[in-house]
Amino acid sequence: MSNYRDIDMLRTTELYVTRKGWFKPVYTLTDGQFDYGCITHAGAFTRTRNIETAEAKFSVKPRGFFGKEVEIINQDKSEVVGCYRKNGWETRITLEMNNGFKTLLKKGKGIFSRKMIWTDERYGDFIEINNCGRLHKPFKVKLEPNSIKTRLPLALLTLIGVNFILVKQAQAASAGV
Repeated sequence: MSNYRDIDMLRTTELYVTRKGWFKPVYTLTDGQFDYGCITHAGAFTRTRNIETAEAKFSVKPRGFFGKEVEIINQDKSEVVGCYRKNGWETRITLEMNNGFKTLLKKGKGIFSRKMIWTDERYGDFIEINNCGRLHKPFKVKLEPNSIKTRLPLALLTLIGVNFILVKQAQAASAGV
């Protein structure tokens, strides 16, 4: 039994991500009343992060030494459910799930945009993640109203997008940018 509410029962289109903790932070997707999922670190010296939603527990794990390809593993079934490939400093990834679903996470319009948008040919722009830059509420998430009625794994996609942004922030901090 999960402590998270199913995203299909969502009554609003705006969510936010809260951060708790200092050295091993926990990022929780919430609407202020209910929690829909979270991101935690798997260990102190690993690059693996765990994503927990109402549906299942997932592990986001880079494959190989450089970790250009990232696998999403369902921990309950111990199988790879999807993957995406990172291209250096590029801020766009294509996520391919094993059930045939393919979507693109891209940066919003403008050079200094803080938005990342999940988009698809069938659904259009369906999730918008805005980096607020705050410590305790670092991200605001806006869902397309029609996407809530679909059977898309919205909580998982949102948390994968937040995880991608967090990895990019860590890369920029380590490079001194």
